[in-house]
Amino acid sequence: MERVQPHRILKNEALLRRLSKIHVKRPLIEAEQGKRIAGYQGELASDYYVKKLLQKEYLIFHGLRLQNADDFFQIDTLILSTKFFLILEVKNYTGTIYFDFKHKQLIQHVNESEKAYLCPILQAKRQQYEFTNWLKEQKIELPSEFLVAISNPSTIIKSDPQHYEAHQKVVRPQELVDKINTFSKQYAKDKLTSSELKKVTKILLKKHVPESYDALDYYKIPETDVMTGVQCPECGVFGMKRIHGTWYCPSCKAKHKDEHIQAIHDYFLLINSTITNKKLCEFLHLTSPYIASRLLAKMNLPYTGTKKGRVYMQKGIT
Repeated sequence: MERVQPHRILKNEALLRRLSKIHVKRPLIEAEQGKRIAGYQGELASDYYVKKLLQKEYLIFHGLRLQNADDFFQIDTLILSTKFFLILEVKNYTGTIYFDFKHKQLIQHVNESEKAYLCPILQAKRQQYEFTNWLKEQKIELPSEFLVAISNPSTIIKSDPQHYEAHQKVVRPQELVDKINTFSKQYAKDKLTSSELKKVTKILLKKHVPESYDALDYYKIPETDVMTGVQCPECGVFGMKRIHGTWYCPSCKAKHKDEHIQAIHDYFLLINSTITNKKLCEFLHLTSPYIASRLLAKMNLPYTGTKKGRVYMQKGIT
């Protein structure tokens, strides 16, 4: 299961593209988006080392979201074998971080500022507990381990001297392969057959539930605040006009062929997962339903209905 860019990042990108530069919610969205991008980049950095594991011996899942009873839990990286499973929690902190044993928190120092976070060790242990229970529901028992990977190589890691778990469980990405090989020697006996492992994989993929996220609802932003139209890639102004098969920018005079594609994806990300010819005309500021129909047809989007009742869909956006 490959890691893909989270829909939250994609949807927030679209929102920031189509919000006024002076919108009251913009600083909040930009701050949260920066943290999410940093986190995603940290996960990618760790993936580089995880991929060095023998694929025949280990199965690697990224961003799994599963359900226990009425609650969902999400795992950054799950490494699964016939012998054990490993929960990997990836963090991309900067500056100096300190694992506080007494108060079960992580303290970050950057320049002159200090900030406290929920301890990622506790997060990883919680995921370990949840996944163990999830496996039990499937009548499967496997030994388990967890690690916290600090992906930023310039981050200074400190901890209380008595914080045993911080010393043993917090690692740099380049240590991962050695750590996992140590676990493999520790859990030398197979608990699952190869066919049983394949069965678990099928169940995991079937039970995975992608997170549903509506950016406008999350930030309490009315749809009317979303700027419509086609954005010029040269000057950033919205309102390009479709003239003789080309998008023309009245502001900077630039011409481009397919800038409507980004606009339609923005619509799917922010407004609705389906679109009609009429809605496309409204969103792209088109006066011709015929042009709108041609643009949608060229994108080869799945659809239902015929002629005026046709509804186009974007797959994979939730």
